[in-house]
Amino acid sequence: MEDQKMGSMSVNKLLLTMAAPMILSMMIGALYNIVDSIFVSNYSEDALTAVSLAFPIQNVIVSLGTGVGVGINALLSRLLGEKKQEEVNKTAANGLILSFLVYFVLLIFGLLGVKWFYHIQTDEQSICAMGAAYLSIVCIFSFGQIFQLVVEKLLQSTGRTTYTMITQITGAIINIILDPILIFGYFGLPAMGTAGAAIATVIGQIIAMTLGFIFNLKYNKEIQFAFSYLKPDKYYIKNICAVGIPAG
Repeated sequence: MEDQKMGSMSVNKLLLTMAAPMILSMMIGALYNIVDSIFVSNYSEDALTAVSLAFPIQNVIVSLGTGVGVGINALLSRLLGEKKQEEVNKTAANGLILSFLVYFVLLIFGLLGVKWFYHIQTDEQSICAMGAAYLSIVCIFSFGQIFQLVVEKLLQSTGRTTYTMITQITGAIINIILDPILIFGYFGLPAMGTAGAAIATVIGQIIAMTLGFIFNLKYNKEIQFAFSYLKPDKYYIKNICAVGIPAG
């Protein structure tokens, strides 16, 4: 029934069962920066300002990951309906390739552009230092969030939205647990301030990403994953971007 519900379940029930987990997962995804801000506000005022200034970049990361994911989702859903298995597999593979290219851009920004980003917003050195420590970690390890969003869209394209909710909730809970431990230095760990908040965030995202890959490999039988499909193809990348860029 799980494999066939996209074609057999009533429209109203399908909308409810698919939309509710998506809405919840999107809400949880937006909580990472908010949760970090809540905890660092008890660390120092400058730390809160530093994390708050990073929010636009974190929104860009979410938008890029969501855009790629929506583009994959749209193309996959059509091809699955047409029962074109080879094209389905190539779409998923090219979506992962495109995700890596997006991550590469964010990696470069994390290594070279973060300090510049803060210095154009404030001259306060403590805010720049704490902000750079936070945002550089978030960008350098943004592969967790990018691939998490993409593998969730692969699950959503076949109607398995419950698994996407599980990955999002797991990542958010881990972030909430680790935030105070790493920010304030509990259990013998050093107090890392904003860097600790960033580490907690990326750990949660990487674990959520890992769960997403596991769920796809174990339960998403409509998509066949193999290294032989990991070849860039202009047709699939172009079609993913055609839908994904406006959506992002």
